[in-house]
Amino acid sequence: MKFIVKSILLILSKNSVYLPVLMTSLILFFILLIQPVQGEPLINESSFSACNFADPIEITRPNSEGEATQVSLGISLLDIVQLNEIRETFDSKFFMELKWQDIRLSKALQNQALPYCHIAIDRIWHPQTYIFNHRKLTTEFDKIVTIDWQGIVTYKQIFDAEVGSFLDFKKFPFDSQNLSIKIIILNLEPKDIQLVENQQVNRLSNKLSFVGWSVSAARTRTETENIELLQKSRTLFAFEIDVKRESRFILWKSLLPVTIIVLVTYLVFWLEPTVIIPQVALSSITLISVITYQLNLSFQRPQIPYLTAEDIFLIGSILLIVLALIETIVSYNLAQGKFKYMGLQIDIVFRWLFPILLLGLMLFAFL
Repeated sequence: MKFIVKSILLILSKNSVYLPVLMTSLILFFILLIQPVQGEPLINESSFSACNFADPIEITRPNSEGEATQVSLGISLLDIVQLNEIRETFDSKFFMELKWQDIRLSKALQNQALPYCHIAIDRIWHPQTYIFNHRKLTTEFDKIVTIDWQGIVTYKQIFDAEVGSFLDFKKFPFDSQNLSIKIIILNLEPKDIQLVENQQVNRLSNKLSFVGWSVSAARTRTETENIELLQKSRTLFAFEIDVKRESRFILWKSLLPVTIIVLVTYLVFWLEPTVIIPQVALSSITLISVITYQLNLSFQRPQIPYLTAEDIFLIGSILLIVLALIETIVSYNLAQGKFKYMGLQIDIVFRWLFPILLLGLMLFAFL
């Protein structure tokens, strides 16, 4: 080592040009020496092994006679595949992380050589989570928890779930919906648990794609809810997503054709009152068209006990066409008698009144 140092000093004393090069090389050498290998995790898989407890583990809540157990819960919504409006469900994929501390496990792992170990979740006490509003549910990971030397237990899981959610279609097709994933803790009374929302986990995926809808916001809430099936109160964690329907294509495919059909009826007011057959035929055809269109749409919409904005618009359109048909018959009868001028005046009035009524119908239905 002394020989190397003397050699370096000798080179520098003879030619100072090498000094910057040497210093730069030394700096790069030390940077490479202290920098960890890229991609190497802080805790690699070799740091994990099966938990070997020195003593038997009690399957009871930590500090069951003392304070409430603090449990951290977080959800990341990875994807929403579709929203089934008929079944009032949405298919989702989400990640859940559950974390709590059990000092008893820390003491039992004193002889464990590695800082982390894993074990089946059923072998230790754990908060029993239940997705309260699911219809179908599958998991992607094994039900295994990780325990560190401090007794902190972490359970991670990815769920593929069909989740039920109440949908309000009153403003359809300009509606917004609130979708929620509700999780309850089955085996703990509200007084025995302090549920903490993990804000680092609670989020929406940046790659979330939802055809026909746009996600506007997401939030979480924790509350106590009375569960009728259990006849007990339980702590509930809800992950809520606000979505808004992208209604542009519905305007082009649904509302615009109906509006055009109604405007075709408007032509009857520009025909002579005495020309009854074309007027009645035109009104009848448009009336049948709108009724048929409404019947076809009814098979594509959920069976709900109230009228949506689209229903109001369609029913109003039918009434406008019927009104045009009645006006045609009245003006024809007047024109056939001694009141032809009055029949013409009624047509002139409806040339202005009909568009105003159609515009008012749109405002009433959709605003």
